[in-house]
Parts: sequence; structure tokens; C-alpha cells
Amino acid sequence: MALLIAARTVETDAQLVEGMASFLLIPTAFLLAGPAKKLRWLRTVEAVLRSCPWQYCVVARDQGVPVNNGAGIRVQLAAHTAEEPRSATMAARTWRLRRPKPGRLEKATWFAGDLDRGGVIAMSGGHVLGTVQRP
Repeated sequence: MALLIAARTVETDAQLVEGMASFLLIPTAFLLAGPAKKLRWLRTVEAVLRSCPWQYCVVARDQGVPVNNGAGIRVQLAAHTAEEPRSATMAARTWRLRRPKPGRLEKATWFAGDLDRGGVIAMSGGHVLGTVQRP
């Protein structure tokens, strides 16, 4: 509708092309925001996976501690003994959701990263569930 109004008000073809280009630039910027966010998240995952090996782990949802930037979880590496404490509460998130579905996080069996800073959690078979980091 806006393009029809612009076509009626311009005097030359050059003005019409400039008006259409500037009009289409705004929706294009909004359409590219989602893929840009996913690409940034994937680069974070790639950087962690290049520098840290996968380790078998146990993931537990931390219900008592509110976390602003994601779902609160604790990660414990399976190679560690039961007497050792789990990690501090970390925020788990995906590129799209700040709070992933509750049941999916507990299915995570692999962790790559540093327990003090964060990393990536995944299910067996290579399904990356999300990134975890200290809030």
C-alpha cells in the first residue's frame, strides 16, 4: 500500500527507485536480526567446541535460584566423584529461547567447556541443547 502511494507522489523514475529501496531496507533489517542472532550463537558454540573436549556429565535443574538470563542449571561431570560439588548455578539458553523447555535440559549427557565459566551441553547423538554460562 505504501509503495502505491509512493508511486503516485514521485515525479521521476529515479525518485521511485530510491523510495522503494529505502522503504524495503527497513523490513530487510528486521528480517536479518534473527539469522544474525543465530549466527552469533553458533560462533560461540563453535569456539567452545574447538577449545574444549566433550565430557560425560549429569545436569540438574536448579529450582531454588532465580537466574535472569536463562534457565538455572547445575552441571556435574561424571568423571568426578559424588563428594565433589556440582558447578555453580549457570544460565542455560539456546539461540532462540532464553528459557528452554524444562525436560530437555535434564536429558543433557555431554558437556564441553569450563565448569567455572560455562560451555555447551548436548544430548547423545550430537543434538546441542544450549550454551551455559555464569550469570
